[in-house]
Amino acid sequence: MNTTRGGDAGEGERTGCGVRRDEGCVLSAGSAPPAPDGAPTTPVGTEPGRIDPRVLPMGTTLRFAVLVLVMVVATIGMVNSMFALAPWDDKEILCKFAAGFDPNLRMADSMRLDIRGLRELKDCAPAGAVVKNLPGIVGAVLVLLSAAALYAWLPRWKSRRGRVIPLDEADPDGELRAELMRLVATARLRTVPAFVVDPASLDAGAVVFGRAGRHTVCLHAGLLAAWRGNADGRAGFHAVVLHELAHLRNRDVDLAYAVTALWRVFLALVVVPFTVLYGGSFVAAQFFGAFYGGDAVFWPAGRAGVLRALASALFMVLLVVLARADTLRHRELYADADAVAQGAQRQVWDGARDRGPLVVPTFLHQARSRVTALWSTHPSWAVRRRSLADPAALFSLGTEQMFLIGWAALVSAHTLSGLWGTTAATWATALPTAVLVTLAVWRSLAYAEHHGLRRPDGLRPGLALGLGLACGELMTGITSGAGWLPEHPEILLALLACAVLFTLWTVACARLRTLGGASLRRAIWPSLLASCLLAAAGVDWWLRFGFLYLAGDILTGAGLQQQMIQSFPGPWSEHTTELDWFTATMPQAAMLGTSTLFAGATMVLWAFPLVLWLRRTRVHGPAAGLRSAVTAGLLGGVVCLAGLVGVMAHMHTWQPPIGASNGTFSMLYLWWAATAIWAGVALTGAVVAVTSRYRWLPRALVAAGVAQSVALVGKFALGSVDGCLGPLRTLAHTCHWVPGPSWLITQPLAGLVLPSVIGAALVAVAARGAVAALRLRSPARQPRPAPTAPSAPVRPSRTRSLVTLGGLALLIAVAAVGPVAIAGQQRAKAQTPSALTPPPPPPASERIRTLQLLAWYTLSGKRDIRQLTAHYGAFRKQLDSVVQAAQSRPHELVRFDSHRLRSTCAALTTDATTARRLPIPDRDLQAPWSSWLRTTLDASRNCVKLVDSNRNDPRENDTMLKALVQGYTRSATALGPVVRQVEAATRLWPQWARTDKGR
Repeated sequence: MNTTRGGDAGEGERTGCGVRRDEGCVLSAGSAPPAPDGAPTTPVGTEPGRIDPRVLPMGTTLRFAVLVLVMVVATIGMVNSMFALAPWDDKEILCKFAAGFDPNLRMADSMRLDIRGLRELKDCAPAGAVVKNLPGIVGAVLVLLSAAALYAWLPRWKSRRGRVIPLDEADPDGELRAELMRLVATARLRTVPAFVVDPASLDAGAVVFGRAGRHTVCLHAGLLAAWRGNADGRAGFHAVVLHELAHLRNRDVDLAYAVTALWRVFLALVVVPFTVLYGGSFVAAQFFGAFYGGDAVFWPAGRAGVLRALASALFMVLLVVLARADTLRHRELYADADAVAQGAQRQVWDGARDRGPLVVPTFLHQARSRVTALWSTHPSWAVRRRSLADPAALFSLGTEQMFLIGWAALVSAHTLSGLWGTTAATWATALPTAVLVTLAVWRSLAYAEHHGLRRPDGLRPGLALGLGLACGELMTGITSGAGWLPEHPEILLALLACAVLFTLWTVACARLRTLGGASLRRAIWPSLLASCLLAAAGVDWWLRFGFLYLAGDILTGAGLQQQMIQSFPGPWSEHTTELDWFTATMPQAAMLGTSTLFAGATMVLWAFPLVLWLRRTRVHGPAAGLRSAVTAGLLGGVVCLAGLVGVMAHMHTWQPPIGASNGTFSMLYLWWAATAIWAGVALTGAVVAVTSRYRWLPRALVAAGVAQSVALVGKFALGSVDGCLGPLRTLAHTCHWVPGPSWLITQPLAGLVLPSVIGAALVAVAARGAVAALRLRSPARQPRPAPTAPSAPVRPSRTRSLVTLGGLALLIAVAAVGPVAIAGQQRAKAQTPSALTPPPPPPASERIRTLQLLAWYTLSGKRDIRQLTAHYGAFRKQLDSVVQAAQSRPHELVRFDSHRLRSTCAALTTDATTARRLPIPDRDLQAPWSSWLRTTLDASRNCVKLVDSNRNDPRENDTMLKALVQGYTRSATALGPVVRQVEAATRLWPQWARTDKGR
């Protein structure tokens, strides 16, 4: 049974409840409330009104949209990479080299260089990312236009004269057309497609093709012969035609051909040229010493980047092929289900067999069949028969799709972030990711509820999603620098942990959501919105802050600790450990706490399950567990307050006296108060998760949120009467009611502890996994009673579960302390504030230094030298003319042309100011250059000031002229070495000499 490619086959199907497809199935008025999580459910036949999972779309359209996004984004990145191989034609790369960039540096040092030279780079680099990505944008437009042309041309090629004939030629009496019209009416199509016959195809199949509004069903000659044969042949004819019409009814033909056209164009116009160019560049540089463009600049530092780019391209091709094939196979299974629902006989599928010779099934044959089935766009007949008998595969949380979604999300996010900015990239990638994951979760749970099966927990899909995110980050290579991996790849575990938490949370909220008379399609909307917000917050955090930790603690290495010491003076040398932890965690926590998006997502994380739980109690009566979760949260808040009391008692022992500087004291107090609340909230979540039998994640989140709220309210109350607490007095010295100052300290504290709920959720997942692993190892574990469902779930492997849960706990724990561990590794255990100054980056090689000098000379140095020497030359001419006039007229008073002198001095001021914006990357040359510019700037400013004052003081005039003469004479000392070094560098890099002629 031949079928087309692509499409959304999950919509427009009749439900088992017999309601309209836009309404869905509802719980009957007398149905019992859903069982707690983990409790057995009854089969669908024992309780009317069960949820029908077919009312939810399968998300095929969105999957194809993700594939399109991946290919378009990859086009932009690949085309930009192909045009960026010549660094002298890329002003942004020139600016980085001029600012001291060295491709052989550690990535952390390069990022710190960007931070230190931010002003210089901003003044140097072109404004706007559109100019930088213009080749990629043009390439993406050309690819889309070519794909559109191919999409319009493919149906014409398939229906060309000579390959197919009109139906009337094969059906002169019209009997076949009448039968086809009856089947079209059965399929309930709004428009009647055209029918043609392929006389050269002798198999009993058909295919549908075309574009929007103009579809054609091509019937093979063997299918017509079957229709004219016996009853079995007519049954096969009906099944094949209904299957093809189901594709039209599900509106997947247009999507299939559009994605296929885009894929072929992308492969031919982007992937192949990119692979040839980068592969050829690598082979030439590695084995023949021949360089194209920037290879000579970045080699051998760029070896890993070139190979990573090639591997990323090939890996992306593999993923797109597999994801496209998987989506097309699922589309075929849905068309089969539709055909049977519309009257096709199941015996047609039961009697069908796959093509090919019959062979004895061996291990190699089975392995080859499994591998080839991965990229086949049509499922085997055995798979089709199993799907018709039990369509569980259509509703399961597929790990392959989850991996692709995670990989596509992060690769697209990084590319779009450089093109549109972080905010636009966040929403463009987070929305489809969250929608696909949420739809998959709801469909899987609805199917399990429909058939009385064990409901999935979301652990394996979450791990697959996290692995896809981590793999996508590694493939981008943004933080890898000249190495194969980032300096701290363990930070990728944070992506894995957050992905697992996201899927577990989505599953938990879906389990809490009861319909209460509402349709399933309407019931999913709040969960979709909440999951989109959470996904957007997570992607935004990673794009702004999280990925930087892969290269190390950038802020600490860039001098944040020294800035803290200068801004908040005090005995920091006695608190170096706290300073390490403070600079590694507090800046990010503070930035997250002040983000509206992140604050909203944190509230949704625990408040949304609470709202669903409260609504559940209103519909079905009191729910077990909610009251205990709130009670645990109150007790957790008390634990947090106990920690705050301990912090206040400790800080009171060295409270500064009135009038003394308390910068260090205040910051440490804020740090320890936030630490106490974080610890209390995390402990609350872990204890509740471990002690709960069901709904452990919603319970832990609600308890953590309540504990955090109680702690903040209690901190505000304690701060309002701080001076009255005696041995707990911390900031105040007299007993008064001071809510204003208390709010000033509680407000930043609230921002610091706001992410503690997420930390508590991660700790809860880790604790639950550790306890589950210990229970699996316990030999005395009592088996649970068997469920009443007809098909008992297969017991998982103890070893596999132990490794999964224990490993997950370890990964989350490592990810949680990763930033702090990095700070401890990268910074020596200094005991004095002077030792906290970050070391300068290591010196570059001679080849890179000359390249940096040429980049500086090309962008700024050449222009600045010409301007300064020209205006100093004008001053020298004025001075010579005055000297000659004084010698020719010794008894007369010779005057300078004040207007002309002021104009020259003003020009020198502008030239010196401009030249100081981008210093020479060579330290030996920069010292005399900077000194000369300083002399020039002081002399020229004094000249302008003196001329404007109209004070004709001979002594002041003589001092001003001597300063200008001094600047003129020192120009040879400053410029001579620069010019000689530039000439030598030009001989080493002849490309720059050629490009310099055109500037």
